[in-house]
Amino acid sequence: MHKKDDKMNRSESKFHNTAVKMQNALMALLEDRDFSEISIMDVCRSAEVNRSTFYAHYETMHDLLEETYRALIEIFLAECSFGANVDFRDIRNMKKDDLNFCTPEYLVPYLNYIKAHRTLYRAFVKNARSFETEKTDDMLIETICLPIYERHGVTDKKLVTYMQKFFLRGIEAILHEWVGNNCADDVQFVCDAIMSCIRT
Repeated sequence: MHKKDDKMNRSESKFHNTAVKMQNALMALLEDRDFSEISIMDVCRSAEVNRSTFYAHYETMHDLLEETYRALIEIFLAECSFGANVDFRDIRNMKKDDLNFCTPEYLVPYLNYIKAHRTLYRAFVKNARSFETEKTDDMLIETICLPIYERHGVTDKKLVTYMQKFFLRGIEAILHEWVGNNCADDVQFVCDAIMSCIRT
């Protein structure tokens, strides 16, 4: 590796790590305060960075909130461990019989993940109108839904998108209700509720 490339990689890594520090700072602050009460300076102090560093990464607090939420989803998709050791990035090579993710095997870990990060999820939902939530839907559709439908011979991207928007909004409504009640209901109960809606 050339010294120039090595220096660039270190710079990119430092930039990424600083962003992660600010995302972690936001999640910690959300444990005690509402998102509307958290300022850029609060994040900077908690992450031990200056304002110019914040603005090198984000334009607004809402940008930080959106990226933090999206980063958690990406971590979940890449690292969450299931009984079948599923790698969502490898859906096109999986067996068709293994492509049903609306089962307790997959829903329970996802719900536990949401519960563990409910303060961030609640903040994201409450402030969703401030940014384009469609990007998150599109990421899930592109990453998971389209490859699954393609494996079953459904290649009309527009049709799949409509179907999944309907599907995702239904699950989203259940999650909003659950998180709004601070995840008081048991994870298995919420899982059963989602599966009941899908079967109906």
